[in-house]
Amino acid sequence: MADEQPLVFQATLADVPGAFNLQDVEQIRTLLNGTSVIDWRRLAFTRHDQVEAFLRVSGFDLADAQDRIQLESVHNRALDYLTRNFGLQLNEGVLELDDPRDLFLLASQPGPAQRDACRVLKVMHVIHHVDGRELLFRMPIALSELFHRVEQRVFRALDGMKAMGVRVAEFSGSRKTADSILTKLLARRDSLAAEVHDKLRFRVVTEDLSDAFAALVYLSNHLFPFNYVVPGASRNDLVDFRRTLEGDPQLSALVDLLQLPVDFEEKLDRTRQNIFSAAGFKMINFVVDMPVRVDDIVEEMPGYRPEWGRVVFSLVEFQLMDRITDESNSTGDNRHSLYKARQHVRVLERLNGNQDA
Repeated sequence: MADEQPLVFQATLADVPGAFNLQDVEQIRTLLNGTSVIDWRRLAFTRHDQVEAFLRVSGFDLADAQDRIQLESVHNRALDYLTRNFGLQLNEGVLELDDPRDLFLLASQPGPAQRDACRVLKVMHVIHHVDGRELLFRMPIALSELFHRVEQRVFRALDGMKAMGVRVAEFSGSRKTADSILTKLLARRDSLAAEVHDKLRFRVVTEDLSDAFAALVYLSNHLFPFNYVVPGASRNDLVDFRRTLEGDPQLSALVDLLQLPVDFEEKLDRTRQNIFSAAGFKMINFVVDMPVRVDDIVEEMPGYRPEWGRVVFSLVEFQLMDRITDESNSTGDNRHSLYKARQHVRVLERLNGNQDA
């Protein structure tokens, strides 16, 4: 029976292709536990090419002169915010940058500039997000076109993931229907239209949990930046973070380098986020506000100004699980038809004015 399974399992990584570094592990931890990068104390990049890959999935191409100007603008606005609002005397190393990648390395290395580099990057993270959201409001683009661009990126990432040796048993993508949007908004008191409507969902089923872990690493390095995982929207019923690290010879050496205690997840509130799911239903679930390049559209915008940038954001939900879990989720009380039935009961109760619903 599904309910007799333990809550979480250890992923065995010995046969998974690729080597995971500290930055990979910290990123995956954020995806799994839904904490915010604003609370991070340091990064763990060690090379310029790692930073450049991160900037690429964030929407910046360092080979593009306009992107470098935009990145410099975001950096300068972050400095201005910190000095003007808090009177901070920032370390010289974070003020003038010959190479923007150096700021990320300063935030990754112990030293006098590390804390200030983290402060600046956190503010830059928010500024870039605000710029992208404001540009989306100004742009003449249909959601369907934006969704299509996201889907194309996800499909390419899936092909790359398979080529790297991650065993994907099943993959599907979907957009919320009008009825599903209405049902969710009516069923839950804590749902907002913006959270539900502007969202794509992708479902990845891997052969086992080790492949699911490797898939998370690949996606966070090649598809979306880990820092735009929506805080508080993650669910992890499958991977025991501590046991996975301590049970792997390579990853166990990273345990003492983590910014949070390795047992941090065990102290988190495990209250179920979705009251309509059966107790035996298990998955890894998180939401990303994914950066999307829109160069061709901004070129046609009347009155467009370069400081607006060329990146917008779109909410994307990911569900991951291994094959055995997927099979279990399709049986008994876990069946999707029963999930929808429980939702419909709640909707009718609320429509009838039942205050206890």
